[in-house]
Amino acid sequence: MRRQDCRCCGSKSLLRFLDLGKMPLAGGFLANTKEAVAQEQQFQLDVDVCQDCGLVQITEVVDPEIMFQDYSFSSSTIAPLVKHFEDYAQWLHANLQPKSVLEFGCNDGVLLAPLEKLGIKAVGIDPSGNITELGRSRGHDIITGYFGEKTAEDIVVKYGQFDLITGSNVFAHNNEPSKILNGAKKVLTPKGLLCLEVMYAGDLIESYQWDTLYHEHLTFYSLTSLQTLLNRHGFKVLDAVRIPMHGGSLRVVATLDQDAQVRDGALKVFAYEKEKKLVDPETWHNFGVFSRKKIDIATDVYGALAKTKRIWAYGAAGKATMWVNACKMNYLEAVVDASPLRAGKLMPGTHTPIVFPEEMKKNAPDHIFVTAWNYAEHIRAKESWFKGIWSVPLPDLRFF
Repeated sequence: MRRQDCRCCGSKSLLRFLDLGKMPLAGGFLANTKEAVAQEQQFQLDVDVCQDCGLVQITEVVDPEIMFQDYSFSSSTIAPLVKHFEDYAQWLHANLQPKSVLEFGCNDGVLLAPLEKLGIKAVGIDPSGNITELGRSRGHDIITGYFGEKTAEDIVVKYGQFDLITGSNVFAHNNEPSKILNGAKKVLTPKGLLCLEVMYAGDLIESYQWDTLYHEHLTFYSLTSLQTLLNRHGFKVLDAVRIPMHGGSLRVVATLDQDAQVRDGALKVFAYEKEKKLVDPETWHNFGVFSRKKIDIATDVYGALAKTKRIWAYGAAGKATMWVNACKMNYLEAVVDASPLRAGKLMPGTHTPIVFPEEMKKNAPDHIFVTAWNYAEHIRAKESWFKGIWSVPLPDLRFF
């Protein structure tokens, strides 16, 4: 389904700045069978910017039942993510002092766990059945389903209202964010707060992160564009802070209290966005042109390298799907990943086998392309035994 209007302001004035053609789902890792390969689907992937509010968005909407019911991303298997959510729990506790927290898109309970250790009542909801089952097996209170007005009403009946509702790197996955915001208003106490972590459009621009522009990530917010959406639903931006997670994200605190004073953190972000022209369509047109150049350079460099060197990739995440397909990396021997939800499967599109890290020691390649480049430092430290060549594609193509 192709969306014709902006998710943020409803405008139909959308400008396409990047066309990636037909691409598989970034998280669509395949079982290693002929049937799974034969049934794989690919979808058009275009990226637009709203010429009225500046929201960057994917216009081809894939049925979420296809994308998320058998999800292959378990946050608790990734050490930097575990650390991030431990720190986030501490930040919430120290800065916002909630006694109860509802998290939508809670995955396997990676944030619920540290919140519970702090004595905070923590409940989660997530649409992925396999992931929520994993979280419940660890003792977390998790509901399987999509968060919206109806589930919000059910949650209030069962648990009462909450001091704070949060979603980390999930709000932008939703084609109809209005449903989440309307649900949040039902769940929150009168003085309650909404706290969102979203991949930040400012970081996309700064390091040309075209590889996060995939079907699952429908929307890429600036604080300015997000404010437009929040205001339409009665929320006011209270505070904001840039954080390093996922290659650069924005943590935004919003309130229903229209008399609340906007804090310095948010004012600084607004000023930065004005300086960088972050909601200017021309800014995103230029981003698209330069991103295409980065794809073409990587295609040529790795294609030439593959003629004489054995190349593996490291990190079977959404970024990896984007790189191996856009650059036609059918020559990769394997992609390394520590998650048991991915190892043993095949990469979307190229059908490269995904293997556990120990397999690399059995048959070390000449070159490792770190597709999970935002975790490159952690990966290289973990695999310090490897004496071959490492490379990362962003923020610049670099070899180590």
